[in-house]
Amino acid sequence: MFERYTEKARRVIFFARYEASQYGSPYIETEHLLLGLLREDQRLAQRLFSVSGSIEAVREAIEAQIQRRERYSTAVEVPLSGECKRILNFAADEAQRMQSAHVGTEHLLLGVLREEKCFAAELLVERGMSLELLRDELAQGPAQSGASAAAGGIVHLAHLVHAWTSGNAAGFARCFEAEGQFVEPSGNMSVGPAQIVAAAQRIFKAPGWAKCEGKIEDVVFIGAKAVMANLAWEAAEVSETPNPGCVRMTVILTQKLEGWSVTRVQATGMQPQSRSAAG
Repeated sequence: MFERYTEKARRVIFFARYEASQYGSPYIETEHLLLGLLREDQRLAQRLFSVSGSIEAVREAIEAQIQRRERYSTAVEVPLSGECKRILNFAADEAQRMQSAHVGTEHLLLGVLREEKCFAAELLVERGMSLELLRDELAQGPAQSGASAAAGGIVHLAHLVHAWTSGNAAGFARCFEAEGQFVEPSGNMSVGPAQIVAAAQRIFKAPGWAKCEGKIEDVVFIGAKAVMANLAWEAAEVSETPNPGCVRMTVILTQKLEGWSVTRVQATGMQPQSRSAAG
């Protein structure tokens, strides 16, 4: 079954089996497969999650939801769950779609996202990932330079847009570098992911907040290592009540060895359109 798998992909299966044994699970579940991916391919994980520490946050989220049972020996053969079997089939399909002779860790991750109702996929989506975004990111290849590096910046911006649109404070904060700055419409500035999480949560819980449609309005590439972009979120329906989620953001991103991250965001509120003006 694993003849076409790369050595890394085979180790992912080994680590997934190990994770299942540590949690005493009778099956290799999707969360074990995700942990195996993050354990084996840390470079891929950092490329996807950008901010250090987020991999452990995924493990913590998993451990908060699953039931621990008595551990058993790793020598015990553990079957794949039905969801994991479908993920492996999806991974093979993704490898074929990308015209790859081998199934790699990136194809396994795509397979997880295609099994969209599984626990592992839900964890990834909560952190701003999607099948389309990951396909775009992987299409850039391992070495990003020139135009492909700029495309990587666009993908990171799309993660930021998705996180704000969905009210995902943790996902929004993970887009920032360790000393990244977020200036709220009120003028308050938060520095670093921990403060930015708190600021975003406060905005998302404010009276009148509702999901808005976000978009990238324009992007200016400053060489191959920096991007400045303007983003906007507008309400789907006309309202005279201010919506804290409707903002404009000026975003500065920079590319470092671990990937793209947000250096600074300046947000300004958008005035609600009155019904008389809309008419």
